[in-house]
Amino acid sequence: MRGIALAPFFYILSHRKAVEESKMFGLNWLKSSVPAGRTQKEKAGIQFLASLLVCYPEIHAARYEPKQETLTMDFLLKGDILQEKFEHFAKLLDESITTYHVLQDGLSIEFSLSGESYGDSMAVLHIMRDVFSIKRGELTLMADLFLDFFDDRLVVDDHEPGTLAEDFLDMQSEILDQILSQVSELHLRSRMVGIREGDRVVVYDR
Repeated sequence: MRGIALAPFFYILSHRKAVEESKMFGLNWLKSSVPAGRTQKEKAGIQFLASLLVCYPEIHAARYEPKQETLTMDFLLKGDILQEKFEHFAKLLDESITTYHVLQDGLSIEFSLSGESYGDSMAVLHIMRDVFSIKRGELTLMADLFLDFFDDRLVVDDHEPGTLAEDFLDMQSEILDQILSQVSELHLRSRMVGIREGDRVVVYDR
């Protein structure tokens, strides 16, 4: 694994502009409609982060950086995380993802895991991946590893897939699969962050 570190990370959301915030079936949730005036690439980027958060309630937030063409996913934990446990999980994650790609596509991928603790109350772990080689199966593997390793310490959104309307979840899952298959052709140009605000998924660009 490359870039494993337990170092401070700050992401400022000031002067941001909301580009996706809507309702679904009576829930304050995301809808696939995107504000008019957006290019197809901008719409795809917005939908990418939104669908990612809908399909994976284990992911607390996600950021896309166009210069590096990387996706960073944040996982929120209750309580502190010791360096020894962090390194244990980092090794497990590295071995699991590497094995996945060896078996699936033979790719040698680059990713980093970093994190920080906020006293004894909360910790955040960040996984950064290039968007070109990330696969749907890898995302599912990551989510499963976090759940298995941290159990009830992992903060999972209340609107997990089992509580959402099946047709809505199926639609978001199909959209995510489609964007992942085309992401190498999209070359998204906007910096974006997708977060959970209460019972909503909101995507901002900067």
